Amino acid sequence: MVEQGKARSVLGRYLALTFVACWGWAGAFYLAGIEYGGMMTYAIALPYMLFPAIAAIVVDRRDGRAVRESLWLKFGVNRWWLVAWFLPVVLAFAALFGALLLPGVGFDVGMGGILESLRQMLGPQEYAEAKAVLERFPPLIFFVIQLVQGVVVGATFNAFFALGEEAGWRGLMLRELAGRGFWTSALIIGAVWGVWHAPLILQGHNYPEHPVLGVGLMTLWCVLLSPLFSWATLKSGSVIAAAVMHGTLNATAAFSFLYLDHTIPLVTGLHGLVGVGVLVVANVLLWALARPTLEAGDWEKLRGGRRAESEGA
Repeated sequence: MVEQGKARSVLGRYLALTFVACWGWAGAFYLAGIEYGGMMTYAIALPYMLFPAIAAIVVDRRDGRAVRESLWLKFGVNRWWLVAWFLPVVLAFAALFGALLLPGVGFDVGMGGILESLRQMLGPQEYAEAKAVLERFPPLIFFVIQLVQGVVVGATFNAFFALGEEAGWRGLMLRELAGRGFWTSALIIGAVWGVWHAPLILQGHNYPEHPVLGVGLMTLWCVLLSPLFSWATLKSGSVIAAAVMHGTLNATAAFSFLYLDHTIPLVTGLHGLVGVGVLVVANVLLWALARPTLEAGDWEKLRGGRRAESEGA
């Protein structure tokens, strides 16, 4: 009972600090009349991604914890890092092929889907320049370049900013919720993670044509994605592997609609309903094949590096 009360106290302080900082940051730009888009997307979103880790460090340092251990910031690379690195690519292509099952949606080697998305996001001149760049490369060469770039950037630049989230979600929160079990903790973290996105989604992030519905879809998407991230964290023994997974997901998600002849808002793409379906299947497979579990006592063993290899091969 005392431990549960302590966990609630830590979680309460962490969530309060995280949401005040993040929503306050995004809200300040909105109230100042600064439009979310273009280069301002990075100016607003990148610091926003770092705040959950900063809040986790502040809370753990104040409680006297050594944050490298308490937030599971370990660099012990193992085979599960590779799983975390390349699973997002599998999910993206699964969403691409899933979209091709929809009536009226076809495959387009000319990348009509990405061009359609760029037309919505960019001005006429910027769109023309982007289209010219895309058309300059043969399709196969462009595909290889984008794939290599996605996995490299995902595991480096993107992973750094993704760690800003993961140190909070799969670091502090997974630790404090370990006593709830694997699935319950993952779903709670996913719900928090999804709602955390709300100020950005409402300003057009990911779902520019449907910002309000986008908040609900993003929350559902994060709830379904969260067990995969928790599993990768526990199996790899490091929250940094989750950051690599997160960063690669962000870098390669475009493959889920890159080669469609057109896109359907809220439906196609890894962030759409097709992606939700892919994640449902992935979670069923995770439950049926991996049978992940987590108890409060397991966390200390896992954090100490004493994972049972027999669980995972």
